[in-house]
Amino acid sequence: MSMLKDLSGKTVTVSNGHLSYEIFDAKSEFVPVLGELLQNQFGYLSVGSPAIGLSEVVAEIELNGTKLGLGWDNWSGAYVMAYCESGDSLIKTIASYLSDELEQPKYRRYASM
Repeated sequence: MSMLKDLSGKTVTVSNGHLSYEIFDAKSEFVPVLGELLQNQFGYLSVGSPAIGLSEVVAEIELNGTKLGLGWDNWSGAYVMAYCESGDSLIKTIASYLSDELEQPKYRRYASM
């Protein structure tokens, strides 16, 4: 029996009043994989360089002028977060895609124990 958790996520409203799709049991190493998934599936591009600290990784991605936060922290796990109403709509689309995509066994290595 595997001790690894799965990468199921959930959509929540965060303190900025907008949506975030959070994958609580993801390791920080999953952030670049998540960014690549979003780039390949939807065309998101990185904005600037990521900030990497001991307990968080923070980056931004953009599609058609709408920026989203992409990152990991020790409270939320990996996340994609909206900053505005148009971002909320994008988060719903991303959540639907990731809910199915992350069930694949190839992503299990990014789940914490």
